[in-house]
Amino acid sequence: MTRPALIWLVDDSRTQVALTEHALGAHYQFERFEDGTSMIQRLTETVRLPDLLLVDWVMPGLSGDEICRFLRVNPATRELPIIILTASRTETEDIVCALDSGANDYVARPFVTKELRARVSAILRAHELKQAAERERLRIATINKLGRALLQVGSDIDAILREMAMVLVESLCDGCAATLMTGTGTGSATTLHRSDRGAVLLGALAGITDPVVHAFTTTEQALAGLPRGYADYVRACGLRGLAVMAIPVRGLAHGVVTLTRDHPSEPFEPRDLAAIETCLEHTGLALEAAIRSEAERATARFHQEMLGIVGHDLRNPLAAMAVGIDLLRARITDPENERVLGRLENSARRMTTIVDQLLDVTRARLGAGIPVERRAMRLQPLIAGVLDELRLVYRTTGFELRGDDIEGVWDGERLGQVVSNLASNAAQYGKAGGPVVVDLARAGDVATIAISNPIRGAPIPRGVLETLFDPFQRGRSGEHPGGLGLGLYIVREIVRAHGGTVEVASSAAGTTFRIALPIDLGVTRAGSQEPAA
Repeated sequence: MTRPALIWLVDDSRTQVALTEHALGAHYQFERFEDGTSMIQRLTETVRLPDLLLVDWVMPGLSGDEICRFLRVNPATRELPIIILTASRTETEDIVCALDSGANDYVARPFVTKELRARVSAILRAHELKQAAERERLRIATINKLGRALLQVGSDIDAILREMAMVLVESLCDGCAATLMTGTGTGSATTLHRSDRGAVLLGALAGITDPVVHAFTTTEQALAGLPRGYADYVRACGLRGLAVMAIPVRGLAHGVVTLTRDHPSEPFEPRDLAAIETCLEHTGLALEAAIRSEAERATARFHQEMLGIVGHDLRNPLAAMAVGIDLLRARITDPENERVLGRLENSARRMTTIVDQLLDVTRARLGAGIPVERRAMRLQPLIAGVLDELRLVYRTTGFELRGDDIEGVWDGERLGQVVSNLASNAAQYGKAGGPVVVDLARAGDVATIAISNPIRGAPIPRGVLETLFDPFQRGRSGEHPGGLGLGLYIVREIVRAHGGTVEVASSAAGTTFRIALPIDLGVTRAGSQEPAA
């Protein structure tokens, strides 16, 4: 124990009280009561319970066994050690009665001094060990509780600090004030105390000193040992323990926690501080994850918003360029100038495609997904129109559409974008002059579009296939470098927006992209629009 054990002597005989005190010696603290009623009244008023009760059996008013029964039904005193002393009730039945009433031990008078000391010492030692075990259980429970709480609050920095303060004040301290300053200059703070007045005063002290631990036995000692700024808190709360500790956030922020224990609490024990350090380690890890997560989100938002801004700002000048090219073509008859206009037109078209891709990627990355406007339509006329346009660009490639027509509810413009992208890729990367075949099929309520072509050279490696639909990836490095590698990513996102899937396979026989789309026949039949011709 950090202080002498406090023993309450309950006996109506002053002589017996004096003899008991003399037998136990001066290394205990004593408080005396002449009857059980005054002792119980004192229990309701005190903030420090005795470490042991020595109770006479036969007294005016409440007897020793009645006192035991009363204390054992009160939660605050249920574990209080009690020894019954008596000179008149020394039979075996009396001993059994005393122990059954809740006494921890029974000593007959006149007692042997050594025996009384040994019995008192044994009970105090057992009680101290029990309390130490309970305190250790509480420390472990606190660490576990904080760990669970931090998992639930996620990446909210204010919530992390608040949960830490709540858990610590609930079990390991009377007050907790935490401050955190991140590298970006933003700060967070929280203060919690068992009393409202204490919370106000403690909030003003947070971060006043460097990491330090203090222990005080009296208010006067605390006033003398601390800077003047602590005086109001010390006088109001009776400060007994002070611990200022760093939150380990490893270079991402500077965090400090100020913890207090106030009268009648004891100062912080080494095991308390070790448990608090573990809690701060958990908190620091949660804060590190939250700070990094916020930084990553901010960077991603910046990049995505910049893509959107650039995309929108490029649309207008590109549209003006296309109109200007059309006007010039109407006035130019020279073949050389016509070729120059053709190159300008191709460049403008390629830039427009890139801008559209950037906008689609921005929408997908911001979480909104690529928007689709569904309507009743047929696949065969849509794809036939797309292939007709591609024949004008890839004049040496044969495009073939097979399979039966399929009716469903989809976004025709977006699906045309998907087929155009995959079929043009097939023409570019496949065998020169080789056919590009689009097969339509239906299985139940799923429509399948398979686009295949014979390969040029070796099949697409497995490692490339695994990342083929990732943004800013191209199937074969160095081929057709004009694109950004966004086409297949956008294809996948459009198909996903329809609730479908897209897969790719490549072998010596060729490369095939297979799209599966839900037909949604119920919507088709209920829709008011006629299928597109």
